Amino acid sequence: MPRWNESDIPDQTGRTALVTGATGGLGLRVAHVLADAGARVLMTSRNAERGAKALASVSSVATGPVPEIVELDLANLDSVRSAVDDIRERTGDHLDLIINNAGVMAPPLSLTDNGTELQWTTNVFGPALLTWSLLPAIEHVPGSRVVFVSSFVHWAGKFTAERLELDATGEDYVPFAYYGRTKLADLLLSRELERHFLKSRAETISVAAHPGFSSTGLVDSTTVGKPDWVKSVTRLGTDLVAQPADDGALPILFAATEPGVRGSQFFGPAWVFETRGPPTRAMRSPASRSDELGADLLAFVEKHIGIPAPR
Repeated sequence: MPRWNESDIPDQTGRTALVTGATGGLGLRVAHVLADAGARVLMTSRNAERGAKALASVSSVATGPVPEIVELDLANLDSVRSAVDDIRERTGDHLDLIINNAGVMAPPLSLTDNGTELQWTTNVFGPALLTWSLLPAIEHVPGSRVVFVSSFVHWAGKFTAERLELDATGEDYVPFAYYGRTKLADLLLSRELERHFLKSRAETISVAAHPGFSSTGLVDSTTVGKPDWVKSVTRLGTDLVAQPADDGALPILFAATEPGVRGSQFFGPAWVFETRGPPTRAMRSPASRSDELGADLLAFVEKHIGIPAPR
């Protein structure tokens, strides 16, 4: 059976897609492919220079509307609120795709300007605030989708309501343990959002995907503050072992575009314990199906972003 790839993506003409973290790695590849398929692509960037470079790259392959850059820093909730206003004005409250791709992985302990730990703010609070605030632009659009990007590392993620509150402040910080919990949270957010869509009979669905072990700039955050030789060895080792970002983007693109995808589904690579290969249905941990954890998470996120969760 032929492997699914970009050539299987239906024509995206007339569709508008918002892709976070679109200046490199998985996000840049997703933006490239969607623009080449005819979509209008809004690419978020927190760095003007990188944004301009990425915009030029995606514009060179676009077969539909010219791609656009939206200034957004998910680690700053004021920036998220400003981006929401910008996006709603540009799109006239019509979005077909929201792809929550941007994230950070296992950096040294850092608190954001909002006073919360960086991974939770960037990977969970920012995407939740962005998505929930943009629901008026997508809920009424037939065939629309929200895609959360998780990780196979979510299997290591476990939390309680008490642990969540400690995580918000960076208490007992263990970088990869925190990362695993945020990726579990992304899967739970996707599931809880789909429950809302079903209850409200919305026209959209919420799904999730993960890229396996892919060579992207995400690994660079794990070596912040380390000597240059550590950064070089880490990058070289990742490039040798991991699959290319182009392949890692396929499960995300599958979740976003493949006909027949249903709400709450989760996709990842098919081979070697979901670390590489063509997209397929991914395994999810029991914790990622927990109603209790989902409720705890929504309450936690509501508290830190200041708006009610869709229920």
